[in-house]
Parts: sequence; C-alpha cells; structure tokens
Amino acid sequence: MLFYDIILIPLKLFYKQYMFFNNSSTYPIGLDISDLSLKFVQLNKIRNKIKIQAMGKASLPAGLIEGGEIKDKEEVIKQIKKLIANPQFGKVSSGEIISCLPETKTFIKLIEVERTPNPMREIISNEIEKHIPIPINEMYYDWQIIKTLDDKQLVLIGAAPQDIVSQYANLLKEAKYSIVALEIEPISICRSLLTEEAAGIGGQSEKNYGIIDIGAKRTSMIIYSKNTILFTASMPISGEEVTNRIAKTLKIKVSQAEKAKIICGFDEKKAEGIIKNILSDTTHELIKKIHEAIEFYDFQFSARGPINEILLCGGGANIKNLNEIISKEFSIPVKHGDALVNLSESSKKFSNILKEKHSLEIDLNKNNNKKQNKILSITQDASITFATAIGLALRGIIIEEI
Repeated sequence: MLFYDIILIPLKLFYKQYMFFNNSSTYPIGLDISDLSLKFVQLNKIRNKIKIQAMGKASLPAGLIEGGEIKDKEEVIKQIKKLIANPQFGKVSSGEIISCLPETKTFIKLIEVERTPNPMREIISNEIEKHIPIPINEMYYDWQIIKTLDDKQLVLIGAAPQDIVSQYANLLKEAKYSIVALEIEPISICRSLLTEEAAGIGGQSEKNYGIIDIGAKRTSMIIYSKNTILFTASMPISGEEVTNRIAKTLKIKVSQAEKAKIICGFDEKKAEGIIKNILSDTTHELIKKIHEAIEFYDFQFSARGPINEILLCGGGANIKNLNEIISKEFSIPVKHGDALVNLSESSKKFSNILKEKHSLEIDLNKNNNKKQNKILSITQDASITFATAIGLALRGIIIEEI
C-alpha cells in the first residue's frame, strides 16, 4: 500500500480531543456520505480473513447535502445515527469512524519535484498551488513520496478546502463519533476495488487502470498506475440529470424514470428505444471526457504504458450494456468493479442488501383505447455501490497491518 496515509496531517492532532471510544478494540466504521445517500461498513479480521461485521445503507432527502456541502447538519446527524443504530446486517461494535470528503471538493495528483536539500514541506508548499486550485492558506494538504530517482522525486499530493474539512469534522464530532480519519474518496475506491491495494500485498504491480465512478450527482475518473493514483478527472455528468430527462420525455414520475433507466439501458427494443437514445447522448459526452483523460495520461505518463483495464463503479455503473459500449470505443477491457475482491465474503451472503430488484409497468398500447400492460423487471448486484464504504473500512485494517 503506497498511499494509505494520504490524510490531512494537520487534522490528526485536532481529532485526538474527540476520541470518546478509546477503549474499543474493534475496527472503525467506514462511512460514505454523499449528497443523496449514506452507506456504512464495519469489518472484522479473523485470522487472515477479512469479514463484514455490519453494514447498512439509507437514502438522504434532497437538500440536506448539496454539491458536497452540508446544508442541514442536524438532520444529517439524525440520519447517520439512525442508520448506524439499525444496520441491515450485523451489529456495530465501534464508535470510531473513517469517512470521506466529497470527491468534487478534493484533489489528488502525482507530481514531480526536483531533489534538493530543502525540507520536503517547503518544496511541496512551493509547488502545490501550481497543481491545486486552492490558495495554500485555505487548504489542508498532505503528501507521500512514491519514488525517488537520481534528480527528482515522484510525490503524491492530496488537498481539500479547510471549510469543507471543518464541515465534516464538526458533523461527526457533534454526532458523538470519534474521527479516525477523513480520507480523499478516490483512495478509498482504489483500496476496495484493486487487489494491489490489499493488506499484505508486496511487490510492484505493472497494471494501469482507469476507474470510472458514476454517481447520482457527478462522475469522476481515477487513473491508477503501478500501485499509485496519478490523477483524477471530474466529469459534469449526472445520473440524476439523465433520470430527469427520461421523466420529462416519457411524462412519468422520476421514480419510474430511474427504474426505466436501469431496466431498459441501451436495449433499443425496450421503451421504443427512447431510453437508449437519451442514454446515448449522455454516454457520448462521457466517452469524450474519458478520451480527454486518457489523452492527458498518454501525454504526461507515456513511459508507464497504456491503460490495461477500465473498471466501473457507482450507482450508474449498473446501466445495462454500458461496459460493452465503452469497451468498443476504446478497445480496452471494461468491467464492473468488485467491491468485495479484498474481502473473504460472497455477495450471496448479503443478497437482501446487495441485490436490488427493479420493476416497471408499461402500457404496450398507449396509443389505442385498449389497455395492455406489461411488467419489466431486473435484479442487479448493488455491491459496487458500497465500494467507498468498504475501502474506508479497509483502511483501519491496513493501517493496523502496517
């Protein structure tokens, strides 16, 4: 694990005063907080097997968190406490939490710096504003040296605005949880999806990945090469916007449109191809942004070789046939990420949580007086939506291993 400790160092001392549960010998909870949902996982390690001890998920009403900024702290606290007190599997046995900062508000990138006798903090402070669009006096930042060469060093830097960090720190503090770490989300995702990031894995991986996280509010792409994140690219593509377009076009409720999006996907035989056409417009924009990210990678990091594989995660990853469409465009294998790959668990054990069934009733003769309805349905594995929460929970185990 080469970047497990990209965590905002100035916060470490800040958190110590909030350690209310120091007598706990259990691993901390991984809590994924997003604009529209909460997910948590607590893991346990028994001998060499990492098992899920407790997990749960809940939707958040719109408006409590917007664009990663907490708008109604009291209600979010209430929702977090309710979820953790009533897990859908197992029982929580810790008051410690590792959570993530919103991806849209954070930055992570591999940079090159010249080798000099100056202290690294001084070197980084002189370099970081060239790469991060936040004034240095308004950010928390951290770094880790990834590789040292004859005349330069490769350094992974991570940063977040101080006001966003304070929002999430105060949220969890007021909820009476002990904050172990606030982590940059792409790190958690990689730790969950990549076997290279599993505790105890040694040696150098030669594989290069593009990881596309498709969420309700935003999409991002993580470029990961030879055991480290290189950079992330935010993409202004929202699953929620696609759902709203479907609802408006078909004149149906948003809840029905979400089901239609998942069930029909790119199947031109379903819904007269209307869903496919709407998705195609958005996918065209997504593919354009992926091209831009890969072209930047090829230009800046050509010595690392081509991208070997693209992994999809997030709620939008389950759109039918999306992986095939992206794979054809780039001639790169594209598959759904496996959020359980570094655990000793099978998704079958958690089918009541990790399986989602969607059903939609459609009128086959909507232009005629005679009504003839048909039920379309699909059951999907939703484990990939827990990637961030699992990655956060794994951090506690990996830190202990080290």
